[in-house]
Amino acid sequence: MSAGRQIGAIIKKDIIAELRTKEMVITMFLFIMLIMVAFKYAFGDSADFASYAGGLLWVAFLFTALLGLNRSFVHEKDEGCLEGLLLSPIDRPNIFFGKAIGNFIFLTIVEVIAIPLYMILFKLSIEGSIWMFIGAILLSNIGICAVGTLLSTISINTKMRDMLLPLIFLPVILPVLAGAVISSSGIMAGVDGAKFANVMDAMKLLVVCDILYLLVAYALYDFVIGE
Repeated sequence: MSAGRQIGAIIKKDIIAELRTKEMVITMFLFIMLIMVAFKYAFGDSADFASYAGGLLWVAFLFTALLGLNRSFVHEKDEGCLEGLLLSPIDRPNIFFGKAIGNFIFLTIVEVIAIPLYMILFKLSIEGSIWMFIGAILLSNIGICAVGTLLSTISINTKMRDMLLPLIFLPVILPVLAGAVISSSGIMAGVDGAKFANVMDAMKLLVVCDILYLLVAYALYDFVIGE
């Protein structure tokens, strides 16, 4: 079986499992809605909210992603599916790419629903290029899901898996969070001139982080999942 078919089989398995239970997407969506409502009561209709809307948006997305990443290997571990995956003739890095792409799809689905609601709830708009905004979101999601899938594989084999993942994930994801906040905030504000250069630098940082995280995960995953 080719690498593409192996990765596709894992993605298909995760999507079918999620369609049956809808556990991860619904939990992530309810969680991000709870955060948005809390922000609404905390900040109200403050005129200054637009200046830090991008930062608050990514705080909500990051903790929502963490919730999903924490659940991504739970069923495999608790129901013995992980051992089945390891015994199957699937290359271990392909297991990583299949799980990471699955996490990327679920996170993106939640964001597609949450972003318009966030804009409506806080009366915001995207003043810059909508395609650049989508690009910044997708680049950030790649970094979050790449490093998050690797670290959730490490944490799932420990007794403190629910506590360990945030402890090791949040420090590592800081460069991606910085790039996501700067680029999203700049595009939402429609900046130009020198500030636009900052947005482009932030998007380049996201590209570098994505490549670095994917290469590290590819190199280490065979060892990590076997431990």
